[in-house]
Amino acid sequence: MARIYQTETMGEADLRVALVADRGRADLLVNRVSSYGLAVGDALWFITTQRQSANVTVFFCSEGFAQLKVCLVSTRGEAGWVHDRPHRWRGRIGR
Repeated sequence: MARIYQTETMGEADLRVALVADRGRADLLVNRVSSYGLAVGDALWFITTQRQSANVTVFFCSEGFAQLKVCLVSTRGEAGWVHDRPHRWRGRIGR
């Protein structure tokens, strides 16, 4: 499950993420879901306010500092990795 906690400082984060508007520049298309049970795989994110319940802590930053570029999409069917090429975080976000 991709349970995500947003931290205020870069040093506390597992992953630095940039939000991009253009799908062509994104590595991952993400759909935010409303419950833990729906957060399956890397691309369906449940944003939690409780750090201890998250499996990945993220810091949102500029594209230049980001390890992963994410574009938010409105449906679960659109969510997923954009490219077939390997990415360091593929399979690790929703573990």
